[in-house]
Amino acid sequence: MKYVNQLEYTDWPYVTRTAMNGEDFEKGRTTTIRSSGCGLCSAVMVADQLLPNCDFELKDAIKLSYECEANHMVGTDYKRFAPAFAEKCNLKLEMTKEPERLGYCLRTGGAAVLHIKGDRDGYVGVFSHKGHYVVAISEESDGRIAILDPSLKIGKYEEEGRNGLVELKNDVIALCDMQTIIKDTLPANPAFYLFWRK
Repeated sequence: MKYVNQLEYTDWPYVTRTAMNGEDFEKGRTTTIRSSGCGLCSAVMVADQLLPNCDFELKDAIKLSYECEANHMVGTDYKRFAPAFAEKCNLKLEMTKEPERLGYCLRTGGAAVLHIKGDRDGYVGVFSHKGHYVVAISEESDGRIAILDPSLKIGKYEEEGRNGLVELKNDVIALCDMQTIIKDTLPANPAFYLFWRK
């Protein structure tokens, strides 16, 4: 199982905000994988999870994002990136907001990228305070979902509002229940990008 942490890639440029103007456009000239590459790190982890002999690496994800112009706004637009990624790696893709489909994907050998939405009025984001992507790799026997979070750092899930909602296993696997995921992805549509081997 490959784990990719975006926080380790401070010096890897990832140009974003190409369709934006003014200060936003200029900021996009200086973004990096650390600041904006969670979606790309997630794709690399999905590729490894479903296709262990696949050589899809972070440099390939950056190139693909540029080619399909998924870098046109803040971070990576998965509505553009996911279809291009699925085609590149010969994967089946389904985009949905239905948690039942996420569960089905994980029970049938798939993996998923989840669109985390972050904080909102009265709610503290569990996996991020702002927009973020994480990978769901399995459904555990107790029903919890196993997550690979590309921005994992020490103490992240002990913050006020998050404490007790995530259990960390083997240093990188974050376990949480489906209700936590549902709340954390609202109101994204699609919230779940589901991938299977063809």
